[in-house]
Amino acid sequence: MTTTPTPHDCFFRENFARPVIARDFLQHHLPAALLPELDLERMSISPDTFVTEALRKVYSDLIYQIPYRNTQLSVYLLFEHKSRSEHWVLLQLLRYVVASGELYRDQNPEAKSLPPIYPLVLYHGQEHWRAPAHFHDLIDPLPEALKPFVPQFGYALHDISARSNTEIKGAVLSRLVQLALRYIYSDQPAERFRELLELIAKVSRDETAMAILESLLRYFVQGTGRLDEQQARTLLEQTFSGEPLMETFIDRYIAQGEQRGEQRGEQRGRATTLLHLIERKFGPPSEPIRERITQADPDTLLRWFDRAIDARNLDEVLH
Repeated sequence: MTTTPTPHDCFFRENFARPVIARDFLQHHLPAALLPELDLERMSISPDTFVTEALRKVYSDLIYQIPYRNTQLSVYLLFEHKSRSEHWVLLQLLRYVVASGELYRDQNPEAKSLPPIYPLVLYHGQEHWRAPAHFHDLIDPLPEALKPFVPQFGYALHDISARSNTEIKGAVLSRLVQLALRYIYSDQPAERFRELLELIAKVSRDETAMAILESLLRYFVQGTGRLDEQQARTLLEQTFSGEPLMETFIDRYIAQGEQRGEQRGEQRGRATTLLHLIERKFGPPSEPIRERITQADPDTLLRWFDRAIDARNLDEVLH
């Protein structure tokens, strides 16, 4: 079963897929000994991030290919985004490493070695990160005699959660994206959103800034659940009053908001119809199933509805 992206996943992926954001972030967070060896100006998103079915099943957030300076070799940087502490993240990373190695072997049949992978976990959840840091920590018992035969690797953890004291470094846009991830769980979403708008106002003429602002608006409305579009619109107007470019942006955002409202109404109706059909055929769905259906996109709802007509059980509907 594929993982349904959350607003956190979408915001992370939208913005760290922008090389200008990822490059600035890495300049501040790659190991000091590694940074001079890499040519960040030539970094690019690995096409496997988007098109490789095997890697989609493993599910990784974002993969960048970064060339070494003055050579044809590259290092693959795996961005893994987490909004909660996941005990088995090392197993997930290992699955990616194996799948990536198999793919590389298929694409380079003459190769006798694999390119290195640098796994970086970006965490912004509400609890402390408690997942094991090294693969050997998952194995218990692990006699000394068996250690050479068990994989041993770890990951770089960048914890930007509100519970951490991590300094948010980088240029304005990079800091903006990281702060949005940190602030998303705040009990004062309107105040945090205002701070982010004041930060983006410093670079409001930047084309990338406008794209990030649009992403930020969606994220705070969907991700906090406590900032509605009217509040967001009011804060926008207060922050950017009198700026023609921003007023045009706000007018477009209002029009899009009206369209989104109509779409959400249609989507709620489809979800209600599907839930009614499921309850008639299989009994009342559990709360997690109900939540999954109400958050599904229109295409998924239609696909599930078609399956529900002939399905013998709920698993056949939602698989």
